[in-house]
Amino acid sequence: MKGKIKVILITMVLLLIGTGALLWKFNDMSKNIARQEEEDLKEERDLLEDQKGKVIDEVKEVDIIPLSMSGDNKNVVTTGFGSIKEIYSTKKSADIEEKLTTIKKNKTFSLENALWAYNPYGTNSNAMYVYFKTNGKSYCRYTISVKDSKIPDFTRTAIPNASGSLKKEHEFQVIGLVAGETNYITIRVYNSNDELSATKTFSVKIPESRVGAAKHLDVVKGRSKVTISNGLYVVFQDGKKYTTVKTVPSGKKKKKKKKIVTKRYAVLLYDNSGVLRGEIPTDGYCGRNLEQIYDNIMYSVNDTELAQVNALGQVMKTYPLDGYRQAGEFTYDGYGNVYVIATANGRNATPRSKVLEVKLEDGAVTEKVDMDTLFKSVYKNAAKKAKKKNVDWVGLNSVQVVGTNQVLLSAKNLSSLIKISNIGSLLPKIDYIIADKKLYQPYKSLAKKVLKKSAGEEAAEEPEETAAVKNILRKEKKPDPFEAQFGQEAITYKKRSTEGQSYISFLNSNSGKGAKANGESYYYRYLVDETTGTYELKNKTALDRTKKDGNVLAGKDTYIYCCSDGKFFVEADWNGKVVRQFNLGRRPYRVYKKDFKGFWFY
Repeated sequence: MKGKIKVILITMVLLLIGTGALLWKFNDMSKNIARQEEEDLKEERDLLEDQKGKVIDEVKEVDIIPLSMSGDNKNVVTTGFGSIKEIYSTKKSADIEEKLTTIKKNKTFSLENALWAYNPYGTNSNAMYVYFKTNGKSYCRYTISVKDSKIPDFTRTAIPNASGSLKKEHEFQVIGLVAGETNYITIRVYNSNDELSATKTFSVKIPESRVGAAKHLDVVKGRSKVTISNGLYVVFQDGKKYTTVKTVPSGKKKKKKKKIVTKRYAVLLYDNSGVLRGEIPTDGYCGRNLEQIYDNIMYSVNDTELAQVNALGQVMKTYPLDGYRQAGEFTYDGYGNVYVIATANGRNATPRSKVLEVKLEDGAVTEKVDMDTLFKSVYKNAAKKAKKKNVDWVGLNSVQVVGTNQVLLSAKNLSSLIKISNIGSLLPKIDYIIADKKLYQPYKSLAKKVLKKSAGEEAAEEPEETAAVKNILRKEKKPDPFEAQFGQEAITYKKRSTEGQSYISFLNSNSGKGAKANGESYYYRYLVDETTGTYELKNKTALDRTKKDGNVLAGKDTYIYCCSDGKFFVEADWNGKVVRQFNLGRRPYRVYKKDFKGFWFY
């Protein structure tokens, strides 16, 4: 019996030791994984101070494989486009995809002898398409390096075939090439155990920016100690003006030279060091936002068309807004529909007064909201004062889907946030309006929809009685707990778990009728309670003033502010200290920040 107990005790001790060793190993593995993830994040921050030298400095010249787009040594597939319209032809895009597929079928491509194509679909002039196979399942991490000491390396993990799984077949876009420079692309292949199995470096010269975008922005480092967020700044702004001279007929067989001034437009991607890493061309309108919808990104091609583009750059589908022009942002409802702020065609059409629904399945366009009808009394009054029908009276600039057949709109010219339900029906309903009540005094029916300001729970208790004598015939006027917004841009909506409550964030431009001339704009965040019919100002941050355009993107540790009037954008901490400021030189409309994880990068 004693022998059995001894055996059991020894077995238990060995099990405990084994379990402890296993737990220690797992803990050590977890620490290593966390350490590697942190190193990767640091590397992907695109800052010189976070990088240990340049990758290209460690590569011997003899080991670099040159990529050439022309001449006798041409080994890169190139595609020509006659216009931006041709780029966004789905037929042209499909033909290019078929061409690449044929090349892939007729030859075996390895890492050393990969298939390369420069911006084959025309949708990003700072990108290369690459295709090759490996013997075992693996993933790729690439670094772009240039011999400019002021430009940091750009490193990302690619997603093979637009998925996160390990593959033998690798096909992706190398995003982040520097315009006008010889770029050195180092591709590292890792196996399923995260072990490096192959490395190759390629060199390629990329053309200058088509729209004249700054290759390297003027960047000012601030005093904040907060770490800058990872990702690329997505900048919406007009392009540079170009002057060309054309010979045109002048009557009686004479000809004369005429100067023609044009603008080139693009959505621009900048890294944390202010280096241009992406240039997405558009035609005459660069839009106000870009959305990732499943495995595609969607943006405005021009003011009458939206496009969906996949991770390889191929134009998958375009959506013409027949009878309308886009006049603000768009938003996706998560159920196959996009809502677009628009202006109807026609001489008497009121600008920025409609909301359209575009069905992604078949491209059907339906007008869902007509503010001229919904706010008829306000529109009539504005048209009467202006003595014309096409007065820009409402100024819709932002839309959010907040429920089934429900949208939240920003009407800048009315300094109003408006929630509308039953959209698209014969009787759409105004659920509420958030605005200064004084603005709606002339409109009694609409004034009833304006929510009341709340000072919050802390102000709910009755103050202690003082010794002062009060006039019992006079009603005591409660102090205004805060100022409502005057002119606003780029709203975001977040529903709370508490029934009827939500947060609404936006840029309060502090412009227009009723605004304070104090040289400031603000970040505002409201807590809205539809049950009590109130709204409360939860957060307010003072910003450099911009009267028109701009936006604020709120993050956990930092916020990004696009100051359109100041021609710059900034990332700052919530104490108001600047992390980094980026000076553009030209007026931006809006700036967002996206990491593009799950699309271009893993």
